Amino acid sequence: MDTRNCQTDFTPERVIAGENCSPALNRYAFCSAIPESQYLQSRVAVIPCVGVTVSSHTASGGGFNNVKYLAIRPSTGQPEAVYLALHYLDAPIEYYANLTRLEELAKARNVLVLVPQAPSAITSLPIAGLPLPEDIRILSRWPTQASQPVESYLRLLDAVVASARGLFNAQNIPLYASGLSNGAPMAYFYACNRPQNVDAILAVAGNQQAANIAACHPSQPVGVVIVHGTADVIASYSGLPGDLSMPVPQIYAAFRRLNQCATGSDRQATLTRTSGTTRIDFTGPCLNARRVILAATLGDGHNWPGDDQAPLAGLPIDLFGATKDVIDATIQGYDLMRYAAGN
Repeated sequence: MDTRNCQTDFTPERVIAGENCSPALNRYAFCSAIPESQYLQSRVAVIPCVGVTVSSHTASGGGFNNVKYLAIRPSTGQPEAVYLALHYLDAPIEYYANLTRLEELAKARNVLVLVPQAPSAITSLPIAGLPLPEDIRILSRWPTQASQPVESYLRLLDAVVASARGLFNAQNIPLYASGLSNGAPMAYFYACNRPQNVDAILAVAGNQQAANIAACHPSQPVGVVIVHGTADVIASYSGLPGDLSMPVPQIYAAFRRLNQCATGSDRQATLTRTSGTTRIDFTGPCLNARRVILAATLGDGHNWPGDDQAPLAGLPIDLFGATKDVIDATIQGYDLMRYAAGN
């Protein structure tokens, strides 16, 4: 007997069936919200959560040496999957883990979460020309164009995943990758160039250029989940002129084609709360049972839906636009990746 429901395994079908799929039922159910008194501490350290262990490690690959990454995992038992979290531009990984509630994800879904710090875009002191110490981070960023050294960054991520799989006996379990804003193009690159490694990706509030999609030729299908606010003023949902960025629905259509999804297989679910509406377009099973999903958060701005901004949490707006929180990109986003992977 299948005892799963929308709180343990969020899917568009369960939304259509009328189940209670409110993201609020899982939010902070596994780890407490960050107290306002710890907001400053949350910028530099992962705030503890009972039942979750956080450790810091390094990995080298792609010409990058001793790159720091966090490993966030349940304190007992073996993880069921590995989750690679790619941060936004210049984000400290400790704060990013707090903001996107990665401890709560690790505990709620029994996953090993890896949060690598992107290498610095500035490698020397601007005036003296001296190399920066390896633990100094200035403009930590992921590549966004195919003309940039994408393969070097992919090899770094390969090294991070290999390091953690070895350290935590996490071989032969699925790998999922997510990216927010600057991390989203890197998640797309991962799907395009490492389809044999990753089961599904989640791209949140991030664009991709048409040239990058044109260069995407995965050897096998990958599940793709896109969560994007239609009022995003940083990464426009409608795209930007020229090849600056594609309209988000066209990215959905491109991966639909790459995954060889059948014409006419698409369906739509509507998730509604008092704060707003999320429209979920999703394909039927494509090649190898993969799916492509687009969750458009209507009127939402540039954010990670369901994030924890401490003193700003619960406010309907922040520096980058409206915050509707109709869907939870953390736990529900992970469930959608499982669904898109066919797992």
